[in-house]
Amino acid sequence: MIDGRIAERRQAVRQERQRRRRRRTLTVVLVLVVLALLAVIERSPLVALDEVRVRGVERLTEDEVRDAAALELGTSTLRLGLRRVEQRVETLPLVGEVSASRLDPLTVEIAVEERQPVLAATGGGRSVLIDREGVVLIEEAGGDLPEIALAERPPSPGAQVTDQADLANAFAVWRGLSGPLRAEVTRYVARGSDDLTLELRRGIDVRFGRAERVDEKVRALGRVLEDVGTTPIEAVDVRAPRAPVVIPLP
Repeated sequence: MIDGRIAERRQAVRQERQRRRRRRTLTVVLVLVVLALLAVIERSPLVALDEVRVRGVERLTEDEVRDAAALELGTSTLRLGLRRVEQRVETLPLVGEVSASRLDPLTVEIAVEERQPVLAATGGGRSVLIDREGVVLIEEAGGDLPEIALAERPPSPGAQVTDQADLANAFAVWRGLSGPLRAEVTRYVARGSDDLTLELRRGIDVRFGRAERVDEKVRALGRVLEDVGTTPIEAVDVRAPRAPVVIPLP
């Protein structure tokens, strides 16, 4: 009886091993079949990229975005790498945010949010637009935007305002101005990194100097403008904000 039970146990173990081997073999076969099907589908025109749509562009063109995305039509949409597409499009200076997604198996859409210019910088025959983060966006005239007039050419698109000392100083002053005063300034004349003059809509020049003690200078200018009222003056010097100087018309 003991020998019989041992024989039965051994037989059961052998049968279980056989079942496990069959399951492993079946699993391997199924995996290979799935991989083969994926390989066939991946090379099939059923998933070949047919169209790249672009939306949200204003100053950029759709072709500029497509060129940056570097998506080749006919490529399998199963291996596009949309995050890499977004990273490539983000290298365009005008692009603030970008999202790439599949609309269907054959179509990819690239949604772009462009950076918005707030200033123009001019000098040496070049005019560029700058956004509020200090990124040089594009070579283009500023239109109605406040102008930073430089003694030299501004940086190329893609650069930062911090790449040029006189531009960086003027931009720092722009950021530090209060809203009402910022709206009053039409032009920032930057003759150097510590020589900045603000031209106001009312025809007054403000000798501002370096982008330091900006709050004090703004308060000093506000007091002076309030004191002079409608009296015509040529300029106000607030480089020493505790002792501002009013320069009358000649």
